[in-house]
Order: sequence, then C-alpha cells, then structure tokens
Amino acid sequence: MKSLLGKLGVILIGLAIFGYTEVWGADWKLLSSLDEADIYYDVESITHPSKGVVRVCAKYVYTEKGAGEIVVSLGEEYKTVTSSVDLIEFNFSERKYRILSTAYYSTDGILDFESKVSEGQSIVPKSLMEKLFKTVCK
Repeated sequence: MKSLLGKLGVILIGLAIFGYTEVWGADWKLLSSLDEADIYYDVESITHPSKGVVRVCAKYVYTEKGAGEIVVSLGEEYKTVTSSVDLIEFNFSERKYRILSTAYYSTDGILDFESKVSEGQSIVPKSLMEKLFKTVCK
C-alpha cells in the first residue's frame, strides 16, 4: 500500500508541475541545442524535496529529425509529437538521476503521460545530464 501511495504521489506531483509549467508559462532557459532537439530547463520548477535532492523539469523541443526518432522508437501514434517534458530528480551525494515522469505534446495538446519510478542512473561525465546537474545543483 505504501508503494502505491508513493507512486500516486509522484504522479500527482508530476501532473501539478506539468500543469503549472504548460498553463502558466514557465521560465524556460536554453540548456543545449542538438540535432534532435533544443533542450530547456524550467527555473521555476526547481525544488528541493529533501536534503541532497533536487527536482527540475526539462523540455525537449524536437526538430524534424528528433520527432522522427520518437516515432521510430515509440510508434506511429507519436507522429505529431513536437515536444516532451521530463520531471528529473538528482541525488547530489550519489551523483545519480532518475526521470520520474514524461509528458509528450503535439500542437493539439498532450499526447501521452508516463510515470517512471525507477532506480537512479549514474551521471555520465560530459553528458547532457551532467550539464543539467551542474546547472541546477549550484
């Protein structure tokens, strides 16, 4: 029961953050531009839910190439995808991150929402996640 409540809590937090950022307009700052997407992080979404932990929303605005790769990996139902937003949690002491949820958007609105309560992954040196980690964990 405790695990189910924890997952429900993460989903509700994710929906609240995504709803806030999409409806009220977030403070998106460009983190990086790649061939597949421009990646932004939302300054307003940065929270510290516990000691040594920070959460932030990252937005991926896909290029034609990136959108095509999403369709190949996730299926034809994503053919109108324009962007996605991840809720990412960083653990300072372990230098790990995990993606708690992802929302996929088209010009018509939300395409899909996934909650992903998973194990932490190590932050790879010189990666996009390391750049985001260093940016939000100052």
